[in-house]
Amino acid sequence: MSEENSDLTLEQFLDQWPADQAELKSMLIAFSDGVRGLAGVSESFLPRPGVSYSLRWDLEERPAGRERPLFVMADVVPLGEDEMMLSICFFGDEINDPDELGNLIPGGMYGGDGYCFDLESDDPSMVAYCSQRAAEAHAAARTA
Repeated sequence: MSEENSDLTLEQFLDQWPADQAELKSMLIAFSDGVRGLAGVSESFLPRPGVSYSLRWDLEERPAGRERPLFVMADVVPLGEDEMMLSICFFGDEINDPDELGNLIPGGMYGGDGYCFDLESDDPSMVAYCSQRAAEAHAAARTA
């Protein structure tokens, strides 16, 4: 992954994805396709070369009083030259984690507690689990 281009688009980022990390790329695409399918969702991409590459989803129109800038984000974190980790994060009060697969991140989501789910290998069940959490977060955001 290039570390010098902060003007990188999502398409360019996906095009330069390391071939030996194709399973992780597939999981990111599957998850993001599901989130894009939720009603009234907007997507943004924030590349921070050498730190993370973030996909963030928010409501196109936030309900009155909602100040949170997103309801879910997926961070692709470089671990080395051609190795990455995918972490999908939510506000802790907008989801349930019945299987206790997430990591509590106290104060780590814009000052609020969050839950992050780390995906490191091809695991369709984890993508499905995170997609269920995204639907919960989306519903919570719409009623905020």
